[in-house]
Amino acid sequence: MLGNPVSDYLTFLAVLVGLYGVYLTTIKLLESRLARRIVDNRTQLYERLLGFARNPLKFILATVGFWLAMRIFNMPETARKITRDILLAFFAITACYVLLKVIDALVEFLKPRVARTESRLDDHLLPVFSSALKAFVIIVTILLVIQNMGYNITSLLAGLGLGGLAVALAAQDTLSNVFGAIAIFVDQPFHVGDAVSIAGFTGNIEEIGIRSTRLRTFEGTLVTLPNSEIAKSKVENLSARPTRRTVFTIGVTYDTPREKLERGVQILREVMAEHPATQQYRAYFNSYGDFSLNILAQHWCKHLDYEAYLKCIEEINFEIMKRFEEEGIEFAFPTQTLYIKTEQPPDGQVLAERGTR
Repeated sequence: MLGNPVSDYLTFLAVLVGLYGVYLTTIKLLESRLARRIVDNRTQLYERLLGFARNPLKFILATVGFWLAMRIFNMPETARKITRDILLAFFAITACYVLLKVIDALVEFLKPRVARTESRLDDHLLPVFSSALKAFVIIVTILLVIQNMGYNITSLLAGLGLGGLAVALAAQDTLSNVFGAIAIFVDQPFHVGDAVSIAGFTGNIEEIGIRSTRLRTFEGTLVTLPNSEIAKSKVENLSARPTRRTVFTIGVTYDTPREKLERGVQILREVMAEHPATQQYRAYFNSYGDFSLNILAQHWCKHLDYEAYLKCIEEINFEIMKRFEEEGIEFAFPTQTLYIKTEQPPDGQVLAERGTR
């Protein structure tokens, strides 16, 4: 029958029945309770995986069936070669379809997690990565199909390489900003809302984008910084510090007795220790100034919020002023004392001046 015995057709029919049995068994396994437990009862993800697994499985099994038919039946070499090329192309396209659906499923799986993050950068990067992966899969599939058809793809790859180089050179700044955004996303030196100091600008991060990051300074100015510059700059994350440190010097007058100076140091320690926002403190008489006896004070405030921090420092300053007034300790301020010396001219010089008159 068409140059092949009837037994070959019966064998091919048995192969088709076996492949159909494999398809039904695989679908049953995917629909089983075990498969649902593997995906941790995530219904949406499970339904999506099961939905796109049906058609590709049919295509793959059909391709295997035709491939076995080539082995079973006798056919001309030319027809065999054409059939083989078609089957390889069909298999490559099916594999491409499966990979694209897997990428879509991963994107849908990651979207809720990405939406819960503070940064909008990952919201922008997720579709970019998805599109880039899909483009890569499609290009590789096309190249494989062309190569299986007997064409030499070396020159095509060389052309694509030169074209890619030209595009990369033309979009060098854009690509550097994109890679800078990826570095920020991976390293995460700051998040939206953090107070940072970057490239001489200090303020709060408002938005992290693919090309640039926006920072609102404490004066209210909106600064747009390219991500490539941020990747090369030193980033000081002020919000990551556990406390806010304040260093100040209090000067008292030089006529202050030693006992009162010691009491002044003790007052500073007491005031900072008693405040509820104090994490750590120091106070020492450390230097003789030009016009004052200087007491160095260092205070670490628990509040990172700027308003709460200012309120803490204000309360401490008012309490120090109150205690110093009660103890009669005077604050020093810049003063200068001028001594004017008057000299009388010699007697001979006075007589000479009178004679000339």
